[in-house]
Amino acid sequence: MLSKKFPKSHRSRLLLVSERIMALLILANVMLVIFDVTYIKIRHWYLKIDLYLQTITDTPQKKYLQKVDKLQEELEKNGLESPIVENLLGDLRISSFEIFINRPPFKVIDNYGNLAKIRQIFTTHTRKESFSQAVQMFWDENYLETQGWQSQLEFFNRKIRPLILLYEPKLQYDLIKGIKPFRDSQNYLIAVRELKILLEKKGLEGEDIEPLLKELRDRSTELIDKDYDFQIVNQIVVLTQIKYRMKQHIYSQIPDSNMSLTPTLQILQSLNLLQYLAPEILLADKSSKIAFDTFWSSQYLERYQWEEELDFFSENIQFLMHSFYFRDLGKNGEFVDRFWLVDLPWMIIFWIEFIGRTLLISCRSNLSLWGAVKKRWYDVFLLQPWLPSLRIITAFIRLQKVKLPDMKELYTNIRFQLIGSFAKEIIQVVVSGSINQLQNNISKGSLKKAIFESKNKSDKVGVDKNDHGNIQEIINNILEVTACRVLPEIYPDIEDFLRYQVEQSMQQLSMYRRLQKIPFLRRLPDKIANNLVIQISSTIATSPQKIYQTDVPPDPVSIKLRQQLVKQFTTKFLSELQDKQTFEEIEVLMINWLEEIKNSYVKPSNQTNLQPAETTIRKIIPTEVIELKAGDESNIESG
Repeated sequence: MLSKKFPKSHRSRLLLVSERIMALLILANVMLVIFDVTYIKIRHWYLKIDLYLQTITDTPQKKYLQKVDKLQEELEKNGLESPIVENLLGDLRISSFEIFINRPPFKVIDNYGNLAKIRQIFTTHTRKESFSQAVQMFWDENYLETQGWQSQLEFFNRKIRPLILLYEPKLQYDLIKGIKPFRDSQNYLIAVRELKILLEKKGLEGEDIEPLLKELRDRSTELIDKDYDFQIVNQIVVLTQIKYRMKQHIYSQIPDSNMSLTPTLQILQSLNLLQYLAPEILLADKSSKIAFDTFWSSQYLERYQWEEELDFFSENIQFLMHSFYFRDLGKNGEFVDRFWLVDLPWMIIFWIEFIGRTLLISCRSNLSLWGAVKKRWYDVFLLQPWLPSLRIITAFIRLQKVKLPDMKELYTNIRFQLIGSFAKEIIQVVVSGSINQLQNNISKGSLKKAIFESKNKSDKVGVDKNDHGNIQEIINNILEVTACRVLPEIYPDIEDFLRYQVEQSMQQLSMYRRLQKIPFLRRLPDKIANNLVIQISSTIATSPQKIYQTDVPPDPVSIKLRQQLVKQFTTKFLSELQDKQTFEEIEVLMINWLEEIKNSYVKPSNQTNLQPAETTIRKIIPTEVIELKAGDESNIESG
């Protein structure tokens, strides 16, 4: 009934679709595993992206501060008597309850984040135990009137605003790895933010500036001298970068004239090259504590413009402070890693799919359960949580089976490229080596020995008759090609050449000159010469061809004469070649010819194109031998 309702082709398509969906799920899990494995190493990049998104996003904190700015602007214009102020205060009380109590948008909501500090500051300032009562009372018209709205808004802008705006370097995935922001660096940045607010309002002459600068100097010394726990994982690298950037900034503006350098380094320093080639040499004996103490001093900020110096801190130091983090330890004394919680739903899906697929294969293929498991051996990597990176093997095989993507053409091209490169190397090595060996043999006289001395060897070697016969056969073939193909093609050239030679010879005969003077006989020598040229050239160009024609009855005399001609030509040819000067010239010409072949066709060029090689390989090697044969739908259905 089931087979009638759902045809086999339809079941195969459904099975293919389900296999592809499962392969994509496995690929997604592998990508999650890669993200988890690399998260710690590249977390600072995720922080940069998150910080950028927060700067361009209109967050609830920014909207809250915009309402505070509107209130301050209205109070400065019209005072507390303005009806708009009452509406703004009511809106601020509602917004304060939303972002501080009901739905706080802060990333850290424990006792050490910005939200906890804001609650503590509000309750301490208003002397209320309940934070909700404290914030509701702070934005009350009567409270602002009795306490003075100017001082209260100044308190808010100095103490609360920096905490609301301060970026908290905590990402959602930090919970899985047990990562928390480093409190000391966050407190440091809060102090810097507070200093910037005070400088914008009061300048360097403000009475609260010097105590805040002293606090920053103390925090800098504590940050440098702190005996860091190993749970602050990246403190060495980050702290080194912070110290190096601060020293480079300070000592580049306040150079040290007592620097001791070698003569070579002094030359580089005089050319202003040392700071680019090896800047760490200039800062090796410099104190980072002195650099921070100098930076956080009123004299330095006044001399070098505090706006520019705080911009330098924001651009070069602030993010490094954010990138400090603290990592929790588990009960086994190792860093917390809760990836198994994220991976658990995936594992459940993989186990269900594996069990169902194993039972299906066992029923359809009449295999035992163990046989079905062995047929899907690559799925076992999905079922273990200890080495999740091995799941990439399963993902690769599953994607290949369902052709997502169809990588057959890619595999073929890769193999052609490999074969082409290997073939090119083999040709360069083998052919070039063979030509070199042939050149060496010719220069040593091997060619002369092969031609002449082989005839003198004993009959035991079996080369006497064969070598002589081979040479005669070669000469016979050359004569046949000359007679049947070459001479008929160059018949006009032979005729022109003979006519010119005959005319030149007849011009030198006195008889010819006398006949030219007789009126009726002057054309007779030309006709005779022309007939003679035609007859001779025809004889040279066409007559030898008749000897090799197979459709003509054999002429024993002609065959005998031809064999005698070949034999005599061979003997005379070899005897003339034995002349030392002649054969040396031939050897030199052959060596030069082989060198030209090697340089022109064997040595590689920088612009070698492998496409012709690929085309040649495709013609020689069957495609089925090279391509990977992906499983078809019937293979998918069977497992």
